[in-house]
Amino acid sequence: MKITFKTVFSTITYIFILFGCYFLITKNPSFSPPVILVIMYSSYVIFGLGMILSIRFNQGRVFLILLLLTLSQLFLNYHSQLSIDRTTYSQFLYPLMCFLIPINIVIISHLKERGLFSLWGKIRISLILIELFVLYIIAKSNNTSIQKVVNYTFMNLPLDKTVMNQTALLLFFLTLLFFIIKAYMKKSVFEIRLVGVIISVFTALFFINDKLSFSIFLSAAGLILIISIIEDSYSMAYLDELTGIPSRRALRENLMKLGNKYVIAMIDIDFFKKFNDKYGHDVGDDVLKLVASNLVQVTGGGKAFRYGGEEFTILFPGKSINDVIPHLENLREQVSKTGYTRKPSKTHNSKSKSKPENPSQLFVTISIGVCEKTSKYKDHNEVIKGADKALYRAKKKGRNCVSK
Repeated sequence: MKITFKTVFSTITYIFILFGCYFLITKNPSFSPPVILVIMYSSYVIFGLGMILSIRFNQGRVFLILLLLTLSQLFLNYHSQLSIDRTTYSQFLYPLMCFLIPINIVIISHLKERGLFSLWGKIRISLILIELFVLYIIAKSNNTSIQKVVNYTFMNLPLDKTVMNQTALLLFFLTLLFFIIKAYMKKSVFEIRLVGVIISVFTALFFINDKLSFSIFLSAAGLILIISIIEDSYSMAYLDELTGIPSRRALRENLMKLGNKYVIAMIDIDFFKKFNDKYGHDVGDDVLKLVASNLVQVTGGGKAFRYGGEEFTILFPGKSINDVIPHLENLREQVSKTGYTRKPSKTHNSKSKSKPENPSQLFVTISIGVCEKTSKYKDHNEVIKGADKALYRAKKKGRNCVSK
């Protein structure tokens, strides 16, 4: 549910950005010269800010896309300064740029984060620079065979009179379709962002002859990427990397917002250390994720956080202890019935005749300690301590129970 909400929120944000660009374009005739000048160079400012932020938060893929868009805009806007005449620009440089950008964005989306200033990061940056240099050499060559390929016409369409050729239109369409399918299959917010980027870049290139529209839609692509950096930095700060639920830092902030009536529950996975030692840390990590996926479904208005290790916390604002006990009992029972299917382990000894283990279901239980804010437990630190004591009593009772 959280991924779905985040995806929908991101999609709506990017739609608003694109509509904002359309609104600016409709106001073009009324812009004064200083405003036009600001808009013309706004994309460079946004790209620069995005690259600074991507370096600060080590977002290598976002940096590469922003670098690609910056250099591409410079190439297209200042082709005459590179001794490329108008015919060469329209027949070679512009069509080749329409191929280069979507193909590179697809490739960059598949890269793993390796650090911007690592050897891999420097190689990737160098490859983009080499690509653009080769593209420049090809454009200067005026090779008729290449011209026929890049300007190939598949069929007669109403769009034939547009500046973008059919091959580029098809390529952008396939790229957009690729990211939409990938976003749906992987439930990935990053691919949703790239859908917005591709739409913005396509619109900018489609209206290349209107320099103001070109700059506005490239700015939109930059804004989408900056928003992605902010969203990812928030996730790193406030979401637990392993389980994907809010972390202890987020818990501290939520504790400050509690009123005078609330309940805190402390949850611990029973015998987790023995379980981890027996089956390995990989299985242990999977079990933590499995338990977390159940905790976020707690009813009664509770919100789950990872406290640390195998411990979790649930906050129930505005509730009494009697209100939340039934919900916690349901949660405890739900966790105990949710099995984890362990993958079969294969022997590494080729001489051994033993067969791989069959997949088996593993089950874990949780113990829960609950404490309510009262005159005895006056602030959240005391309530947490009270919940910890209740958790200890739950373990003394035999585990897999709720204690208050």
